[in-house]
Amino acid sequence: MNQIIAEVQAEDFTKVTIDLLPHKEIENKLTAIGGGGVNGVAYKNELIKLAGWKGDRLTSFARKPEEAAEVFNKIRLALAANDDPDELKKTFEV
Repeated sequence: MNQIIAEVQAEDFTKVTIDLLPHKEIENKLTAIGGGGVNGVAYKNELIKLAGWKGDRLTSFARKPEEAAEVFNKIRLALAANDDPDELKKTFEV
């Protein structure tokens, strides 16, 4: 069973803290699942888009925090059930 990540809140995207916020934990996990490095970051970005993020690569999650929280919480729930990169993508592909 995968580690349960705390629910992402819209205000998390504007918090200044030294703590690892849930959305950052999700981003780190997706990068690792995607193989790390450049490939991992590309996988993370692709999965965030597949999960419903409509902003472009220059749009900060803080600009649309409610949408970002919704997307990250979808990913959080999917990660709780599965951490296989291909299966995660299938979860969000239409």
